[in-house]
Amino acid sequence: MSIDFPLILNFFIAVVAILNPIGNVPIFLEHVNQDSTDVQKNIAKLLALSIFIICTFFFFIGQPFLSLFGISIPAFRIAGGILIMTIGFRMLHGKPKFENEGLETNASSVSAFKQATERLSSLIVPLAMPIFAGPGAIATVILYAQKPNNFLTMIGMVFALAAACALIGLVLYLSRWLFRILKNNGMQIVSRTMGLILCAIAVQFVVQGIAQLIPGLIDPAYVQS
Repeated sequence: MSIDFPLILNFFIAVVAILNPIGNVPIFLEHVNQDSTDVQKNIAKLLALSIFIICTFFFFIGQPFLSLFGISIPAFRIAGGILIMTIGFRMLHGKPKFENEGLETNASSVSAFKQATERLSSLIVPLAMPIFAGPGAIATVILYAQKPNNFLTMIGMVFALAAACALIGLVLYLSRWLFRILKNNGMQIVSRTMGLILCAIAVQFVVQGIAQLIPGLIDPAYVQS
């Protein structure tokens, strides 16, 4: 029983692309601009953990959830691919507003972590879901959950998901610094590159769905298992 490392790497790239940590930095800063730097950093950690829990939940219960509504995997592949395509297309051609570096506030006697946990309840929605773990991310996780053919690969994909969420936490942790370094143009370049990757992933999902619904229509060489 061997681990499918290419699948795990592909899953990691897809999750990072769909969650778009760099592109969402300004949105994060907009929601925490009244918090101190220390509080912002703790919120970043807690948000990353929340995103991981949400995505892991759908990774394991996605198939039963679809079955409950009588939705087949090929149909979900096509629908998910179309959804991911719209997100990627918007990232390629959209004009997100990149501004706001966050503001410092007066020191508080309450610890930064405690303040962050109190703020988290108001930030899980909309930051953790649906801005990060939105319909596109959930669709991506559910679709990739159907791919592993052994237990070790599945565990590897969970670790890949954890690594992707850790990367998100790191990006948000360094959000002020990244914003000062990348500025508007840098944010645009990263966001559009991620959009192109998402569009390619979306096309592959649609191809896989059509190939399953209509066997023999598409060359098997272009269909990943």
